[in-house]
Amino acid sequence: METLTKDMTKVLNFPDQMEKMLQQPARRYVKNAKAIFRTPADIYENPTYYSFILDMPGLEVNNIKVKVENGILHVAGKKKKVAAGKAAGTEVGGMKPIRIERRRARYMRKFTLPQDANQEDVKATYRDGVLTVNVAKKPKEETAKPNTVSIPIS
Repeated sequence: METLTKDMTKVLNFPDQMEKMLQQPARRYVKNAKAIFRTPADIYENPTYYSFILDMPGLEVNNIKVKVENGILHVAGKKKKVAAGKAAGTEVGGMKPIRIERRRARYMRKFTLPQDANQEDVKATYRDGVLTVNVAKKPKEETAKPNTVSIPIS
C-alpha cells in the first residue's frame, strides 16, 4: 500500500514539478524582453565605423558590459537595488524617503554586426546616461573585388 501511495504522490506532484521547470526560463525571457524594450538604440554608419547609441540612464560605468562574440555585439547593464536601510525608511543624509519608485533596472540589446565590421576594434563611452559603442570597419581591400578569369575550352 505504501508503494501505491508513493507512486500516486509522484504522479500528482508531476504537474507542479513541470510548472517549476518551465517557469524559470519563461521568467528569464520576460525579464530579457523588458530589458530589450527598455533600451532604445540608434545605429549610424560612418565611412570608417558603425556607431551604436543606447539610452541607459542611471547606471554606473562598472555596471555596464559590452562584448562582441561570434559577430554579435552584446550590450547589457544593471541598476542595483537601493540599499536595505534606505528602503526601510531610515533617514539618509538628513532626508527620509517618502516614496521610492526607481528601484532597479536591466538594460540589454544584441546587434548582429555587418561583414565589414572589425570585431577587434570596438570602443565604448558612457556619458550622461547614453552609451556610445563605435565598431570600426575593415579597410577596403583590392582582393575583395571580383576577379574575372578566362577559362579556355578544349
